[in-house]
Amino acid sequence: MRVRLAAPLAGTGPMRLTLTTKIILLLQVALCFALLSTAALSYLKMERMVEDTVASRFTVALRGLAGEVEGAVSLGVSITALRNLDALIQRAMARDDRITGLVLFTDTGEVLAAAGRVAGHSGPVGAIPAGWKAAFARDGKSDRVAAVADGDSQALLLGIRNAFGGVAGGVALTYSLGEVQAGIRGTIPDLLLSGGINLLTGLLVTMVAVWLLLRPIQRRLREMTASINMLGMGEPPNLTPELVAFAPGLKDFADRILEQQHGAEEDHPQPTGPAAETARPAGVTP
Repeated sequence: MRVRLAAPLAGTGPMRLTLTTKIILLLQVALCFALLSTAALSYLKMERMVEDTVASRFTVALRGLAGEVEGAVSLGVSITALRNLDALIQRAMARDDRITGLVLFTDTGEVLAAAGRVAGHSGPVGAIPAGWKAAFARDGKSDRVAAVADGDSQALLLGIRNAFGGVAGGVALTYSLGEVQAGIRGTIPDLLLSGGINLLTGLLVTMVAVWLLLRPIQRRLREMTASINMLGMGEPPNLTPELVAFAPGLKDFADRILEQQHGAEEDHPQPTGPAAETARPAGVTP
C-alpha cells in the first residue's frame, strides 16, 4: 500500500534560502562592513586633518608674533625691557578672532604680558602653568612648536631667540579646541546622509548584479539536471548550444551513457516468439 504524505502547512517548516539569496546577503554584509569601516576611518582622518590645519593656521600667527619680538631682542634689548609688548599681542589677537589668548613670558616662565582669557587666568604678572613650562623646557630650545591640551583649550608655545642664539623667552597662543571639534561633529549628519545613500546604492547594485550574474547559471543548471534525468530514462537529452558551451564535457558524457545503454540492450535482448511462450508460467494466457 502506498502512503501519501500530506504537504506541510505554510510557515511551519524552516525557511530555506536559495543560493542567490545567500550570496547576495553575504556580499551585502561584506559591503556594509567595508563601507562602515571606511567611513569611520575617513571621519577620524578628517578630524585629524582639520585639527592639524587649524593648528597650522595658529602656528603662522604664533611665529609672526615671535618674529616681531625677536626683531627687537636681536638688537641687544632685553626681553624684559621691551615696552610695546601689550601692543604687539593686541595686534596679533586682532588679526584672528579665533585666538582666545596670548602670553609673552621669559625663559623662566615669568609672564611679561598677556591678553585674552589667559590674562584672566594667570594675570599680567605671574608664571605660566606647570604643563606649559614643562613643554617649553622640552621644545623651547628648538624651532618646534610645543602643543599642550588643557581641557577644551589648546596651547601652542614657541621660543624667542636673543642676539646670541639663546632662548630669551617664549610666546604662547591658546584657542578653543572644543569649538574646532564641535565644528567637525556638526558635519556628522551630512556624512551620515551621504553614507546612507551610498550604502543603499551599493546594496541595490550588489543585489541586481548578483541576480543578473547567477540567473543564466541557474538556468543552465536546470537544463543540465533535466538532461541527466532524460539520460536516466534512456532518452537522448536536448543539448542546446548554450548548454554545450556551459558544460563542454556534457555531450561526450551523454554519448557514452547512451552507448552503454544500447550495448546493454543488445547483450540482453528481450525473448520473443516460442521462447517467450515457453518462458511464460503455466496457466497464464497472453
